[in-house]
Amino acid sequence: MNEFKKSLRSEKKVTHERKIKSKPQTWQFYKTYKKGKNGNKIYQKKISTKSELNQNDYLGGVSCFIIDENGKILIEQRGNTKITAGEIDLCSGHIDNNETPTQAMIREYIEELHRGDTNEQEQARNEAISNLRKLEELDLVFKNKGNERKFFIQFYAMKTKLNKLTIQKEEISDVKWIPMEDTFELIRQGKTKFPYDKRYEKIFKQVREYYLEKDKNEMHRE
Repeated sequence: MNEFKKSLRSEKKVTHERKIKSKPQTWQFYKTYKKGKNGNKIYQKKISTKSELNQNDYLGGVSCFIIDENGKILIEQRGNTKITAGEIDLCSGHIDNNETPTQAMIREYIEELHRGDTNEQEQARNEAISNLRKLEELDLVFKNKGNERKFFIQFYAMKTKLNKLTIQKEEISDVKWIPMEDTFELIRQGKTKFPYDKRYEKIFKQVREYYLEKDKNEMHRE
C-alpha cells in the first residue's frame, strides 16, 4: 500500500474518532523541519507556537488546486484578519499536530470552503477522500513585510462537482473561479502569496494532466 492510500485510510480513521469524542482537542503543536544537503525534508522537533521558530526552521504546509468541470481553478482572497490580508491564495494551510499532509488538506478544504451544515461537510470530505491527487512537495520561503517564513508545501489537485461553497469569512474575503492557465500565470508573475519558483512548472504540468484524465465513473458509462 503506497503512502497516499495509507494517508487516506488514516483520514477515515481520524474522521471516525472525531465523531465519537465528546470533547474537542484544544491543544496544538507544529512539527519543524530542516532542509538536507539534497533538499530533502528532515524532521527536527515539535513546537507549541510559531514564536519558537528558529531562522532556519521549516514548517509543514499544504495547498490545493481545486478544479471545476470547466477547468477553472478556485482562488481565495485572504481576509482582513490575516497577516497576508488581500493576498491571492489557493486553498492552503498549516499541518497541525500529528496530521498527515492529506489529513491537513482535507481539514483545510472543509474549514475554508465548506463551513455549512453537516451534510455539506460530509459531502466535501467524501469528495476530497476520493479525488485528491498528491503532486510535488516544494521547500519555499515566504516573505511578508520584511519577515521570512519557511515551509515544505505539499501540493495537491482535486476535481470538484460541488456547487455550494460556505466560506470561512473570518479568513477569506472572497473566492473566484479563474481559468487554469490564468491561475498559473498569476503564480508565475508573483501576484499570489506563493514566491515564484521554476519548479512550479512541473506542478502545472501535473495539474493539466490530472484535469484531462477521465473519471472512473465516466469511463464505466461509455
